Formats: sequence, structure tokens, C-alpha cells
Amino acid sequence: MSHGPEPTLSGLVLLLLGEKQSGKSSAGNAILSRRAFHQKTSRSCRESSSVFGLQVTVVDTPGWSSPSTTPRKVSREICRSLTLCHQGPHAILLVLPACSSFRPEELGAMEAQIRQLETSIWQQAIVLFTHGDQLGGLSIQEHIRQQGGSLQWLLERCGNRYQVMSSHSAQSQAQVMELFQKIQRMVEVPKHPRGVGYRPQILLNQHVSIRQEIHVEMDRSPEYRQQITSTDPPIIRGFVSARAGWNPSLSLILLGRRKSGKSSAGNMILNREQFQTGIKTTSCSAGRAEISGRSVTVVDTPGWSLFGLANAEQVRMGILHSPSLCPAGSRRTFLLVIPVDSFKEKDRKAIETNVAVLGDEVWRSTVVLFTYGDELKGSTVEKYIEKKGKPLLWVLERCGSRYHVCDTKTNNEAQVNQLLELVERL
Repeated sequence: MSHGPEPTLSGLVLLLLGEKQSGKSSAGNAILSRRAFHQKTSRSCRESSSVFGLQVTVVDTPGWSSPSTTPRKVSREICRSLTLCHQGPHAILLVLPACSSFRPEELGAMEAQIRQLETSIWQQAIVLFTHGDQLGGLSIQEHIRQQGGSLQWLLERCGNRYQVMSSHSAQSQAQVMELFQKIQRMVEVPKHPRGVGYRPQILLNQHVSIRQEIHVEMDRSPEYRQQITSTDPPIIRGFVSARAGWNPSLSLILLGRRKSGKSSAGNMILNREQFQTGIKTTSCSAGRAEISGRSVTVVDTPGWSLFGLANAEQVRMGILHSPSLCPAGSRRTFLLVIPVDSFKEKDRKAIETNVAVLGDEVWRSTVVLFTYGDELKGSTVEKYIEKKGKPLLWVLERCGSRYHVCDTKTNNEAQVNQLLELVERL
């Protein structure tokens, strides 16, 4: 299935999570007003459509079963779904069929999968009740009351946000409109520079987009753009950047084998000793700095090993977790760190295996970062690439021939700025 166009910052990114046969895919189809997803989802996938004048991206995921019987590949795909939300999801829709009971067993299975995401989701979570038409004459409030403590606990964690969707297409459009309005109310909005709380509205019934609302406000107040920071919601920052050419913050995720110079490269970029060097990196960590007017976050990840010296499962789960450490709305790029030394077919295979957990689309936002550039000893990196032949050329072709060379032994601001300029051109 095609993943569709890249999600834009001028719309909504929604992530669907839920158990098997909960109606996730059908809900995604209703939101996008087309048959974008098929039943029996086995891999996380992304589709987009224009809905009510907004560009809406929905990421569907495989459904889980009980914790003891959910295959590990399903859990991996659920973790990978975060990498498909390139600007970070504006809302995470926890899908529950309204016609089924929600007992402690179902809550436990949900919690088990959410824990593996290793990031807090509750401020962005909305419970989406599917098959609402099967409630009969029962109101959703009465259904919630009858279900008891497990469902009420879940709703409290989600700030009592929920939406009902039925299986009838005649009702679904109005229900999707209600869902979008609830998402917009959930999104935090920055304060207007004049001191008045400014909340652009999604006037769906009049087909007026948020972008138009913000453009009007920016025309009135040119200094408004200066008030937007990396902590503001991506749905706001995206509209401002589209209007004024303002650059969003950058997130750089370091990938590579052990002793490739990942941590040293991260320290070089941030211009401080953020990451420990000389020891094995076993978990993800992040650091942030202002670099030449840019807000830059660097995420270090566990390195894989060609000789079995690293826990392969720990490495891959770390790679899957890494995007969740990036600020929502930042422009995310993967830096594939390759030291200037030997590079053979086994190196290529290790890269292919470990990067594959992020999905094929990751290559479109990946740059090769050659470390230990001093080892070139006056030669050019192009000659090094030619000498290493097909294995290295395969990697570079997957990355669109994007690469940069750095010398981590020298604190050269120019080489960092050149790298960031390359990232910004992606």
C-alpha cells in the first residue's frame, strides 16, 4: 500500500491505536472520506486526504490482543508508527468498539502496548468509540457508566476526551467534524503578543481553515512571528513558517555501529560534552542547543555490532524509540554515521538490517555523516567512496547521495553549519 504524500504542517496528523477488530481501519477511512486502509492491518501505514479544507494524515497500526499473545512484530510495528508521524501526531486516537466491554484485561493489554512507546501520550489522547450505532437506544454516557472503573480510569487519563463514530456514512461526516473540533480545543495555543489569549478556530461549518485565521492575525501583528517558539504546537508553528518562511527546529537522530563516532559527532554538533564517549551507548538520550539561530536537538542511539557485542533487540528498540525524543513539529533527519575506515558488505548488511526497523521511507530523510575525516589524510571523500565500491555506493544511493564529512577532533563551527545547511535543503 502506498504511504501517500508527506504530511504537511498545515493540517492534522492522527495516530490510531487499538486492539484487533476494534474498527481502527474503518475509522481511518471515515476520517479521510475514502477507502484508504484495508482490514487486517499487519504493518503501520500512513495515508492523507484533504478534509474540510485541511490536509489530514492518518497513521493506522496493527491491532494488539492480550499481552501474552500479541506477537512481538505487532509491538514493533506500533512503535514504528511514531516514525510515520513526521511532525509528531496532533492527536492519538485510542479506538474502542462501543459494542464491546472494556475490562481490566483490555486495559492491561492497552497499557502494555502504550508502555513500549516509551513516551507519554495522555495529553494528546482521545478515546474514539467505534460502532456507535450498535449502542441502540443507550447513550454513550450510560455506556461509560455501565462499563465501570477500567473505562472511567482510561477516560480520566485522556482528560475525559472522547468521540463516538457510527458505521453509517450519513452520520460519519458530522462526527468527523466534531472530532476535529475537539482536537483543535485540545491543542495548546500560544499567547498573543498583545496579552490576549489567541485561539484560532476551525470553522468547519463555514469551511474556513486555521491557516486563513492565522494569516489574518499575522497581517495585523507582524511581531507575532517572533513570539513563536519550539515549545508551541506544531499545528501553529507550521502555519507561521508557511507564511513567513520561518524555519522550524531541527532534530538530528544519530544511527550507526558501535565505535563509529556517533556520540562524538553529537557532542561536536552541540558544542559540548552532552553524550558520554568511550563507553557503550545502551539507551537513547537527547540534547538541545541553539546553533546559528537554529534550535537543534540531537538524539544519540545504541550502536549495533558486527561481532555480537551489542544486544540486537535492545539496539532495534532503541532505534524505534529515538523519534519520540524529538520535539513535536521539528524537522527530523537521520544521520547515518559511517567512520572513514574499512567498509565491506557485512557493514552494508548491518546498516540495511538495523535501519529497516524504521521502514523504507526513512531513507528519504537520511544523510550519511562520515566521521574521522582526518583519516582521509589530504585525500577526498569521493576517492574514499570510490575505493570502497558497491557496498558503500548502495548506502549512498538509498540516501539520495547526501553525505557530509566531519572531523570530531576539531571544534570547527563551519563544518557544523555546513551539515545543518545540508539538512535544511532536504
